[in-house]
Amino acid sequence: MSNQHLVVFTVGPVQSFIASARKTEDFWSGSYILSHFIREAMKMLSKLDPECEFIFPKNIQETDVKTLHIASLPNRFTAIVHKDVEETAAILQETEGHVRKVFYELCTSAIDSVFPSLEEQEKEILKEKAVKQIVAFFEAYWVVEPYDSNINFQEVRERAEKRLGALKNDKHYPGLKQYGLTCSVCKEREALCLEDIGLEDKYGDMKRKLAETWKKRSAAYKVSNSNGDQEQQAGRIKDNEFLCGICLGKRTAWDYFTNKLGNRQTFRRFQSVLEIGKGNYYAILLMDGDNMGQWFSGENKEDYSHVSERLAHFSQQVVPKIVERDYNGRLVYAGGDDVLAFVPVEEALHVAQALRFAFSNPEQGLGEKATASIGLVIGHKKAPLQSLLNNVRQLEKKAKGYVNPETKAKKNALALAIHTRSGEISEAILPWEIGSLRTVELLHDFISLLQNDLSSTFIYHFSHAFFPLLHESEEYRKLKNHEMMQVELRRLLKRSVKEGRKLESLEQHVEVLLMLHNASRSGYDFLNLLKMLTFFKRSEGKKSEKADVKTG
Repeated sequence: MSNQHLVVFTVGPVQSFIASARKTEDFWSGSYILSHFIREAMKMLSKLDPECEFIFPKNIQETDVKTLHIASLPNRFTAIVHKDVEETAAILQETEGHVRKVFYELCTSAIDSVFPSLEEQEKEILKEKAVKQIVAFFEAYWVVEPYDSNINFQEVRERAEKRLGALKNDKHYPGLKQYGLTCSVCKEREALCLEDIGLEDKYGDMKRKLAETWKKRSAAYKVSNSNGDQEQQAGRIKDNEFLCGICLGKRTAWDYFTNKLGNRQTFRRFQSVLEIGKGNYYAILLMDGDNMGQWFSGENKEDYSHVSERLAHFSQQVVPKIVERDYNGRLVYAGGDDVLAFVPVEEALHVAQALRFAFSNPEQGLGEKATASIGLVIGHKKAPLQSLLNNVRQLEKKAKGYVNPETKAKKNALALAIHTRSGEISEAILPWEIGSLRTVELLHDFISLLQNDLSSTFIYHFSHAFFPLLHESEEYRKLKNHEMMQVELRRLLKRSVKEGRKLESLEQHVEVLLMLHNASRSGYDFLNLLKMLTFFKRSEGKKSEKADVKTG
């Protein structure tokens, strides 16, 4: 009987837990809580088996206080446990139980914080409902596979992953009777209420009972004493918000982790979109490494561990520096090759490029052969957060599905979209490099041209002339006559030069636009791209004005 076992442990559900958000703080807390669960699971496993060896993620060392607020662990771990199968199973069962207790503690302590004036018996009513919701919602899966160092590690890991997948597919859904109004955030679970709600209750009765419960929340959650944006003045739990036990735990997570991990100076509060964007628009960035299964296909655990170490360095050291210190964004999570961040519009393209090429930097990321795809959506501060989050996920998938029309290369792309206040949506997908040139640099060169020498009417006139020429070409519409397009670009560029300015390197600008057109999926994508560049021109112009004020 083997005394070594490969174990894979995972918690969830991930998407629904993270996506249930009305505020950026909810969104951050969902990711942070899952990361916290895995950290706690790894700590418990280390306690129960001090000789266990973590393969992925590689370690659970405490992060720097500057990055304490970042979710830096994925929702799973892989490890080698040096016990027989019965002991290993018992250890993992205890580990799972510990994580469940952590979840209970998070949500029940939220009730104590939000409703301090309630009698203990009343608090217990709410806590009992919250725990029932956790039991029905929370998922923890783990598998144990015999491991011998003489056996191919990849084969053992693949068997474990297949068994884990089968286990997830066979999951059961515990019943939970719910008769009341649903939570304002998740729209799935019943909002916490002190009074019982039954089938005979009318809508008005249910609303009254909920209002009676939630008006008893503490003043700290009714009105904020913060520094003046409307979202914070309205309070962290608004008068029209009624939350379930799980979403209440998410809403109060910052308080919980502030007390548990640090203080208000070291554990940074997640800002609202108003603070992140510093204007009417802000950007959401979602990155995912390409072909990660190939990187984790080594025949021995040392190869697997090496990739894990490189990803840990990238996510815990490189990503926070780029997003938060270099470009004033805020990370939601950075777990291995996955990154989600809110960034200012004027820095969005810079951040995207910096992350992508850091990922393929041998000293910062995985190495020269590594590529990544990024979805980047820019939206108005009044746009529904859920809508923008759904769109950035769609964009990341489209970037993964991109096939370069010229080289036929797959993935390794940037999918960009802008949602204007008027409701108009523009979208384009481009490779990170066109020939030997970086695409974002080409975009910034043209943005600079629009700011300094070229009127934005160029894009209007070109679109007006170009659109009728588009014709059916397989599944996309694209102009094939490049000579005609070249002549038209040259003519309109000359015509659109600002009065008193001189356009240098005309042929080079024409060539760049042709390169961007050829790399676009379609003529429509190319027109959308040009339209988006005028948007970035305005945003970067504001950035330049601010810089001039600072240096003036």
